[in-house]
Amino acid sequence: MDTGERVGQCGNSGNSTEPHVHVQVSDSTDWKRSRGVPLAFRDPRGKVWVPNEGEVVNV
Repeated sequence: MDTGERVGQCGNSGNSTEPHVHVQVSDSTDWKRSRGVPLAFRDPRGKVWVPNEGEVVNV
C-alpha cells in the first residue's frame, strides 16, 4: 500500500450513533497464532504517531 492511498470508506451501519471505522492490525493471517501490533499514522508534515484509545484521526 502506498502513502496516501485510500484504504476504505466510512459509513454509519449497525448500532452506532455516528460513522466510525474499526481497524485491527496483526502480524499474521494465522488468526489462532497472530498478535496485534501498533498502527502508526503519518500526517502531511511527516509526524508519525500511534493514536491513543478513542483519539480521532483526521489525516
